[in-house]
Amino acid sequence: MSDPQPFVGQQLDQFQIQKHIARGGMADVYLGYDVDLERRVALKIMLPVLATDEQFVARFRREAQTAAQLEHPNIVRVYAIGTAATGQPYIAMQFVDGGDLREIIQEAKARNEALTAVQALSYLRPMADALIAAHTAGIIHRDLKPSNILLRPDGVPIMVDLGIAAVQTGPKLTNTGTLIGTPAYMSPEQARGAPVDGRSDLYSLGVILYEMLTGRRPFEADDPLAILHKHVYETPTPIQELRPDITAETARLVQHCLQKEPDQRPANAAELLGEIDYALQIEGGRPATGSRYVLPPEAAPSSRRNLWLGLGAVAIVAIVVALVLLNDPLTITGGETTTSQSSAAVDDDDEESAADSTPIADESDEVILVETSTSDSGQTDAPEPTDTYPPPTNTVPATATLPPTETPPPTETAVLIETQIIGQSVNSRDIEAVRFGNGPNVVIFVGGLHAGAAPSSVALANRAVSHFTNNLADVPANVTLYIVPNANPDTPFAPGELDGRLNANNVDINRNWDCRWVEDARWRNQVIPGSGGPAPFSEPETQALANFITGHDTVAVVFWEARATNGLSSPGFCEGRTLVSGSLATTYGQAAGYPIGDFEDLTNQELNGDGTNWLDSQGIPAIAVLLPDYETVDWPSNLAAMRAVLNTHDN
Repeated sequence: MSDPQPFVGQQLDQFQIQKHIARGGMADVYLGYDVDLERRVALKIMLPVLATDEQFVARFRREAQTAAQLEHPNIVRVYAIGTAATGQPYIAMQFVDGGDLREIIQEAKARNEALTAVQALSYLRPMADALIAAHTAGIIHRDLKPSNILLRPDGVPIMVDLGIAAVQTGPKLTNTGTLIGTPAYMSPEQARGAPVDGRSDLYSLGVILYEMLTGRRPFEADDPLAILHKHVYETPTPIQELRPDITAETARLVQHCLQKEPDQRPANAAELLGEIDYALQIEGGRPATGSRYVLPPEAAPSSRRNLWLGLGAVAIVAIVVALVLLNDPLTITGGETTTSQSSAAVDDDDEESAADSTPIADESDEVILVETSTSDSGQTDAPEPTDTYPPPTNTVPATATLPPTETPPPTETAVLIETQIIGQSVNSRDIEAVRFGNGPNVVIFVGGLHAGAAPSSVALANRAVSHFTNNLADVPANVTLYIVPNANPDTPFAPGELDGRLNANNVDINRNWDCRWVEDARWRNQVIPGSGGPAPFSEPETQALANFITGHDTVAVVFWEARATNGLSSPGFCEGRTLVSGSLATTYGQAAGYPIGDFEDLTNQELNGDGTNWLDSQGIPAIAVLLPDYETVDWPSNLAAMRAVLNTHDN
């Protein structure tokens, strides 16, 4: 292989090359210095042996373009792309020098320890948020693993190595039917060579969470193909057998992500984010909101490594395996050599690259090429992946949060976005509201009235926080927007069930307001003893919301709940007819494409102690928006409705 040292001391455009950091199967990575902007950068320069290969050059450039279109504080930033005088393309990127998540896991394991549930979930949360931005842009990562989660010196995780990510609308740049990934973290469908979507990345996050909590991966073996076989066919050891101290909610989250079938996993990264937040609350941690993510102090890395391994510094082609997915999905073929399932076949063209690649923990963490079979017609059995997320628009991805800058953010942004605690639950968990803007008209969106029964409402609220953090211009000048992500944090996870509605006192906080209140309130036309509470506003969660809403010049309140099959925008009314909420219900319903009507009339149910009904009687416009599903977020519809409500009050 070529000597990487000749580049040291040279200058590529405005970048001075200071030292060589690492060599991967595709490129050398250097520490550089941008003389124009006076900052350190990571320079990734393609290996000369590959620079003459148009396919590799195209993939290398796609890597830069893929990362550059994503603006998110937890995704590595790309600054520039260029070509050296030798003809080798290069990418200049954010320099991250705090080590990586793999080191954190290994250091804990060396002490015979593992990360706490709060630590692990706190690392995972920003990765799920980053995937919202990536998947919304049509990008599937395909190679998420601890070594691709770098850490800033302050402990904030950064997602890297989008070099093998697939842009859903773009062409394949590998050979027909060839997929790339790391066996230990590949989803079953990726291991089979089947089409993948964002849920494949969620499986990989589940593997990472399992590893953080146990110090080992769910499936391990000496041979990469044996690991792939286990992903497809075997069940991992239940995590609670290895970590009996974690809560059932955290164990359920791991199990949900590691389902073999994509349809049985979280529907998307936004839903996963809501589940992570809920698990954090149950574990006793506090989910971050917007860009206020702070890693728990005890989870900060104990040592630093001035080694940038972003975007494929480890071997991108370490093992090449031909995997024919017919009756035997793990049969290996290649030339005249017959290889058993206990060994890997290395392509002659890549032996040098594999041998000279940066050392890594073990073979199961290496990237492999997996070649799927072709049918008699010549078409591959694995068609182009499809995306379940909305197509990208001309705006910044809807859920990307405010990207960090090299200098402090403008004072105006710091003033216009803040989080405040508005009260506490029965179990002393904080109830937070995130403020955007500073106009005279206050609009409040509330998620999690029944957090356990309708986790989609919490996920929607968290996604809204991320969106408005990055798109503050969506909040009109005359509006102050508040979002309450979770108004009832003590509820157990029970989608669609009564238990998921009740706080720690077994009271439904949306049956605890002073409109037609009764102690034994109804739910689904059944009397639930004690569900209304001993008196109106007896519950701390209800008191916190009522005081917060009435303590502002509130012009609109939206309670996100679930569910109505086609969605529903239902105005509040206490006696006879709605007083002030009809217009709000119409605005939201029309923009979201949801039916507009009174829930009680449509379902022939009487609501006792309902929050929107009481607010309407106080002259505050309030509606209940019933989402179409208990767990899945209908983001595009509700974003359109939120914008419509905000713009209505820009006067």
